[in-house]
Amino acid sequence: MTKALRGNEGWGVKAGKLIKAAFLPTVYNADRIGETQARNTNLTLQTNKEIEATRQEIRNKELVLQGFKRQANLELQPEEGNLNRSLQLELARINRDFQAQEGLLNRQLKEQIAQLNREFQTKENQLSSAHQIQLAILRSHLQQWCIEQQKELQLQLKILEAQLARELRIYDRKTAIETIQEQKRQGNSPIWLIAEDIVKSNPAQNPIPLRVFLSPPTLQFDRSGDGNDAAKDFPEMEKTLGIYLQQFFEKYLTQGRPVEFLSGAWTSKLFHSQAATQSLFRSLRTEPTLILESAAEGDIFNLNFGYWGLNWATYRYKSPIPMLPWREVLFDFAKERALQWQAQRQSHIDQGNSGEEFDELFGTETVNSFLHNLKIIEREKKCEAMGIDPSDCPRPYSIHKKDYERFQQFIGVCHCVIAGLLADEYFLIHVSSDVRMRPLLPQLLPDLLRDMPSEEQAQLVEIAINFYEMLYNIIAESESAWIPELKLDLAEGLLDLPDKHWATAQIFESVKAWLKLRELSVPSGNKEILEALDAALTIDDLKYVGKLNSCFAAVGQSHQLSVIESCYKRAIGRCQEEKYAAAIVDFNQVLQLNANFANANFNRGFAYAKLEQYRAAIEDYTQVLRLEPNHADAWNNRANACYKLGAYESAISDYTEALNLNPNLPGVLHNRDVAQGVWDEKKRQQRLEEEEQQRHAEQESHRRLEEEKRQRVAQEEAKVEEFHFEIITVNNQGQEVSRQPGKASQKVERLGNWVNLEMVYIPGDTFQMGSSESSSEQPIHQVTVQPFYLGKYPITQEQWEAVMGNNPSEFKGAKRPVEQVSWDDAVKFCQKLSQKTGKTYRLPTEAEWEYACRAGTSTLFHFGETITPDLVNYDGNYPYGSAQSGLYRQQTTDVGSFPPNAFGLYDMHGNVWEWCSDRWHDNYNGAPTDGSSWETGTDDRRVLRGGSWLNVAVLCHSALRSRVSAGLRSSFFDFRVALVSA
Repeated sequence: MTKALRGNEGWGVKAGKLIKAAFLPTVYNADRIGETQARNTNLTLQTNKEIEATRQEIRNKELVLQGFKRQANLELQPEEGNLNRSLQLELARINRDFQAQEGLLNRQLKEQIAQLNREFQTKENQLSSAHQIQLAILRSHLQQWCIEQQKELQLQLKILEAQLARELRIYDRKTAIETIQEQKRQGNSPIWLIAEDIVKSNPAQNPIPLRVFLSPPTLQFDRSGDGNDAAKDFPEMEKTLGIYLQQFFEKYLTQGRPVEFLSGAWTSKLFHSQAATQSLFRSLRTEPTLILESAAEGDIFNLNFGYWGLNWATYRYKSPIPMLPWREVLFDFAKERALQWQAQRQSHIDQGNSGEEFDELFGTETVNSFLHNLKIIEREKKCEAMGIDPSDCPRPYSIHKKDYERFQQFIGVCHCVIAGLLADEYFLIHVSSDVRMRPLLPQLLPDLLRDMPSEEQAQLVEIAINFYEMLYNIIAESESAWIPELKLDLAEGLLDLPDKHWATAQIFESVKAWLKLRELSVPSGNKEILEALDAALTIDDLKYVGKLNSCFAAVGQSHQLSVIESCYKRAIGRCQEEKYAAAIVDFNQVLQLNANFANANFNRGFAYAKLEQYRAAIEDYTQVLRLEPNHADAWNNRANACYKLGAYESAISDYTEALNLNPNLPGVLHNRDVAQGVWDEKKRQQRLEEEEQQRHAEQESHRRLEEEKRQRVAQEEAKVEEFHFEIITVNNQGQEVSRQPGKASQKVERLGNWVNLEMVYIPGDTFQMGSSESSSEQPIHQVTVQPFYLGKYPITQEQWEAVMGNNPSEFKGAKRPVEQVSWDDAVKFCQKLSQKTGKTYRLPTEAEWEYACRAGTSTLFHFGETITPDLVNYDGNYPYGSAQSGLYRQQTTDVGSFPPNAFGLYDMHGNVWEWCSDRWHDNYNGAPTDGSSWETGTDDRRVLRGGSWLNVAVLCHSALRSRVSAGLRSSFFDFRVALVSA
């Protein structure tokens, strides 16, 4: 605006500074303390019990958390102790045997001791690394869990406080109505008719509307008859202000903020100032209320407000624009218009036109008015030069209608700014947290201040921003966990302002609060702040980062954050620092967001290998090779992991593939030669053992020949036995829903030394083979299976020893499944068993196995829609469907430890994978439909079925197929035999 004197500020700037003074943080906080002290006293007795209960809940959760930490740190000790004790007992037993038979000690016994030591070392290392990973996962989730708990508890406390306030409001309404009726009787309230209607309105509305009353400088209809004493020439603006504010508050209503602007409710200017606010507060103290009161007396204009929230003990009364010389404001508008006219006229003349022609456009009266005002401006300048205050001299400015209109607009903007600040305060702080809304005024300011000069605009925007920052600092006192999100909400609200630095500042304030909440240091520069944020992001911050990136884009900053990139960079850095367990946690998050991120799989496999978790490393390298078959380093690294696990044949194959892809890959040729040498030696040792076992077998065969013949005759002549069992069915949550009696027939093959092989009769039928779970299980097709006999259990270690004379198993136990056997080994067993018994034993076909497993069911599991660790031996940490997680035994169990299916077959799900006779095919296109073995094709890999103790639930379902090289052995590979002819 035009300044009356050089160095003096325009009245818009002065008004801005007056408003700013009224909303200073120190002034606001002092008022806030006064407003809340009495209210807090009333609420304390009612909330103490609820708050104490909440605090106790927090303490209990902290104790649980501490216990969880201690348990995580100590859980390794008992398992290590048990492992040590088991080893010591085994070593003591071996030493006693050694002392008793020292003269007979042979190479086999020495090898057994060495093997036990190696197994112990391997298990100890695996246990230690698994513990590290578990602790790293716990730490990664702990901080976010604490933040979420803090946010939830803070929210509950705020909602509880709001509920109590609403209940008190309902209780206090009766007193309020009585007060209104008394004021009505005495006639000492400016709005008593409307006040009673407000108090009787709907008490359950949430949020409760903010009621706004306007007491304009003059009232067109004053019920007192003489309440208007406005200054001479001051424009009547009751209707104009009402329309201006009504349009302003309609924008609040359309944004879901209930504001009831009661224009025309003020009926008498006899009621004014703080006394009027106090009178109205007595009747409407239960209702959130804002009073906008303005008055003109002589040359002075005052704008005051009264304000209170729900059930406040007192009200707030302030004069944000006191003692404003309104005539000087009008003079400023008149001077500005005169100077603008003068500049336009001179420009017209400078272009070669005549001044008279320009004057004709305005008319003589208007031109004279402009010339008159310009003379007064010159007089003011002369006064200033002489050191005289121009206001002491007569200045009869000619005031135009447009000057009055701009003055009314100026007063209206002042009303709207103050009303908007207080309305935003109400909907941000004084309502329940579940209906809290971010400030709306920043979005309205650009349009509201459109016609104001830039200096005045900057003043009012700064007032608003500082006020909101103060409000958020107040919220932070009790809701610190919500501040990053709330600050970002404020930034979003400021995006509509032309000057984007306000929104940018709030974006970085949000990031600072985010860092503080996580107890991270806050750097000084914006670039460093974003680097600190980028270094700490996790998968739990996806929503926050998405909102943050949108704000950055809106303010014109190209910087965009990526959670997946942050986690990946942090994981790589932790690998470089040899913090492999923590790196695995970060790689897990990367792969949750992008399961096809080959580099993440590759580097996680590297970290697993460093922690000696070789099986997990192999799974990661296998995934890399699915995505990038020509990744030579992945072939090499998988070969290294296979070598560590003793899978030398697989290691040699992978080394060869790596060399084919990159013949210059360092060390690969040497490693393959080493693996080949070890594998050749292993095969030589195995061949020697087999030959020695064969010699022993031949020596014993002569003594047992007649007995075995008699046993075979007896078995042939024996009748089929009937056995009974219970058939259990569960629902999709793993809960037992039925238990039915079942029965089946079996033949018993006696293998000698009291070792038996039970073969269960499987009736022939037609069934639907396959499922829609995987492409390898499709298409679902109809297969007819002929009757046959199938092993009641997977082949046990005592059965294997009775036939083959050795025990290759990792998990020892006579009744446990034999493992560490390849498909080739299983075929040899069937051949020797056939020779021993005179019957034709073989591996079941894939169709026979699935038909026997399903036992007439069509669900994924023969138990029903899911399984539990009480029914199956698998990794109970990863259930299927709606079932609960449970026990993970981490080893095989005795056969028959769990309930059978309806055919009387045990362990068809889990415990160990079971070899089938078929070659591997990627799907069932062209598969036999008569239940026979599928031997066509060139793939030498063989089919495995049923899952194992190592696998998650979904990998144990009836139709699940897997394939492995026929010569590969593992601690979770076994088989059961089928009987071709009885």
